[in-house]
Amino acid sequence: MKPDSISPTVYTVDPTISFVDALAVGLLDKAGGDPLVLSAMTVLLPNRRAQRSLQEAFLRLLEHKTTLLPMMRPIGDVDEDEISFLGAGLDIDPSDLLPAIRPARRQALLMQQVMAWGGISSAHGGATLAPAQGWRLSAELARLMDQVDTEGVAYDTLADLVPAELAHHWDITLEFLKIVTQSWPLILEAEGAQNPVIRRDAMLGMLAAAWEKNPPKGLVIAAGSTGSIPATAHLLSVVSRLPKGMVVLPGFDHIMQDDCWENIEPTHPQTAMKSLMETMGMSRHEVEVWPYGMATPISASSRHDFIKQALLPSALTRSWREMPYSGQPDDLLFEGFKAIVAPTRREEATAIAALMRETLEIPGKTAALVTPDRQLARHVRALLGRWAIDIDDSGGDRALNTVPGRLLGLLATALSDGFVPVPFLALLQHPLVSMGTERGAYIEFVRQLDKEVLRGVRPAGGLDGLLARASEAVADNKSKFTQDNYDLLAHAVDVLAPFALAFEANSSLSDILRAQVQCAEALSTTSEKNGADVLWQGEAGIALADALAELIEECVSLGSISAEGYSALFAEMLAPAKVRPVWRRHPRLSIWGPLEARLQRADIMILGGLNEGIWPGEIKADPWMSKPMRKAFGLPPLERRMGQSAHDFVQAASGGTVFITRAEKVDGSPTVPSRWWFRLEALAGRAIPEAKQYLDYAHQLSTAPKDALISPPAPKPPTDIRPKRLSVTQVETWMRDPYALYAKKILGLRTLDPVDDRPNAAKKGTLLHRALELFLAEKGAKYGAEGLERLLAVGRRVFEPVINQPAVYAFWWPRFEHIAEWFVENEEKRAEV
Repeated sequence: MKPDSISPTVYTVDPTISFVDALAVGLLDKAGGDPLVLSAMTVLLPNRRAQRSLQEAFLRLLEHKTTLLPMMRPIGDVDEDEISFLGAGLDIDPSDLLPAIRPARRQALLMQQVMAWGGISSAHGGATLAPAQGWRLSAELARLMDQVDTEGVAYDTLADLVPAELAHHWDITLEFLKIVTQSWPLILEAEGAQNPVIRRDAMLGMLAAAWEKNPPKGLVIAAGSTGSIPATAHLLSVVSRLPKGMVVLPGFDHIMQDDCWENIEPTHPQTAMKSLMETMGMSRHEVEVWPYGMATPISASSRHDFIKQALLPSALTRSWREMPYSGQPDDLLFEGFKAIVAPTRREEATAIAALMRETLEIPGKTAALVTPDRQLARHVRALLGRWAIDIDDSGGDRALNTVPGRLLGLLATALSDGFVPVPFLALLQHPLVSMGTERGAYIEFVRQLDKEVLRGVRPAGGLDGLLARASEAVADNKSKFTQDNYDLLAHAVDVLAPFALAFEANSSLSDILRAQVQCAEALSTTSEKNGADVLWQGEAGIALADALAELIEECVSLGSISAEGYSALFAEMLAPAKVRPVWRRHPRLSIWGPLEARLQRADIMILGGLNEGIWPGEIKADPWMSKPMRKAFGLPPLERRMGQSAHDFVQAASGGTVFITRAEKVDGSPTVPSRWWFRLEALAGRAIPEAKQYLDYAHQLSTAPKDALISPPAPKPPTDIRPKRLSVTQVETWMRDPYALYAKKILGLRTLDPVDDRPNAAKKGTLLHRALELFLAEKGAKYGAEGLERLLAVGRRVFEPVINQPAVYAFWWPRFEHIAEWFVENEEKRAEV
């Protein structure tokens, strides 16, 4: 019997209960308490995070007892070893396939082609590409190739997507896309590799073919996947028809009305499921309810029905008028469902943190924040820190935002800016930087460097200019900058010099990254530890080390990177690197992305950031093709992602006690509620009830206690130390701000010059007066041509520290030359009188 003629076995888990818990209960029941039967099962999951969630579900159900778990494999993050393991004993050998090119290697090779194309374009009058732009464009090209390979379409029809009379701009795009259509196949052939998506789909196809020919003896369950990838959908179809195979879908609506099913739009929650049913060649009525797991509460079931009706296709929303929801009281319609509408994102995060903290007051109760808004997640994590609560965030943190990541970013910024005072000082002030000295002594050195060297107008000449000014500070008797401080600054310059020289030597990007790593390790060295032991420790250090090691290995072919553009390029290259905790940090509180919430539940589900453009996310325009062109080319509509996001929202909002939250302003800009929020309120005929007590908690937490008012300072110094004379401007200060005069005349305090100060009118006047003062005080000619030449020489000496400033060179110095001519001429006339 052919596999297609076998009836598929497909189940769905109701979204009102936890998917992984229901799946674990069912597998334990099917094993009948026999650990050997359980271990013989194979469970295919969407990704590794889903695999970890199922493992944790088994641990909860078994109360952490030791047992043999089923063999769990992710089919989204599949690799060769896993396919070989799943196909053990079958006619399957992934080693026959070409290896997949590594992502960093692919992007580096694409960037090389992009920059070469940019060089040709700029030679013909086009804009010159910056390295960071080249890296971003190469990422977009890689994304386009992945989409094309996933959908199995060919590039042959690209030229026919636009009519000839409208194809001028499209011709430019086609010329650029020759990197993908013509150059890239040759590069892959030379590399002896293939695109990762092609290899992934080929491996999944080999596994599906092997199982069709020789079905596994044990139970095979494909669970949690919606089959949005065609190769995955085909594998699910094969698994559903195995003698001991089944597919378990998350939140599939098998009882949907026929008219709704026929009118499903790309933005509907069931879009991916409908496509999967078509791929599997089965009717939705053949899908059965998974008969395991906890019973669905009546309130949760009613809420799920309400949310389903609210998200009907737009063509059917006219039926809302006939639905009874507007007449139901709030405590029935919105049981266990509340809203929090905060004025700003900060207050939204504070209210969420208070709600999560309140959850811990009830023993055993759990809570999870579900949001795609990474900034909101970071705010909540930080605010929970006030109670010493550290929780998991499945989205992870950007590696560049960690302590070692900031050091590497500051190093790149300081180099790109030419080691000018502000980024140079920020680099030296980083908490990991010690340069082999004792930390207390090093901090004192940085303070003296800040006060005595880096204040005032920027020194000329980069690092050499800093050393020259530091030498002057050492020679100045009024300065506290010592020779030891100068020696430590010279050591810092010696550490930074190889990194700067790497750009002058036209080194490859790999050599530049290697020089940056060596420089960062030297800066991080302490009096007790080697820099490598300081910089690469912990989860953040490991993540950065892995990312940089891959980039160093794969970017050998990239060279001629300018120092000015390196900082932006470095930020782009390290942007994908994430830091995720190895071990679970808190047993009862979590932060999940929408994908994680699809498969698991907490007692309290907090759906945060429900603003349009955040959840659902903004549909970004395809950089290569318009919507009609994508359709004609064979790529899925961009709105499909919104449909997947809607499915995740329904899954997270249907079970447990749910709070949906949003901020009326984000970063100072007004926001629009999520379309799903609008639809829920439109169907209900009123606003969702608000849990305002958490905003009150947020306000109380953010309000500082009122301190008793104190009288303003009223210093009364003894008469003998009070100033006897004041200038006219000081009298004005005396009337306006007496305490400022006291600080200056009695306490002897003075305002420090800003770091990297820009020349201003006061500075110009000081320089002019200083040049004239030295000219008159020093011996030498004061009249005629000789006098003018000597005054100009004195002026060059006075202006030398700031002559590198554009305003000084372009405006101040020419004006001084005119002043010098006038001064010498009039000084001679005055002397004659």
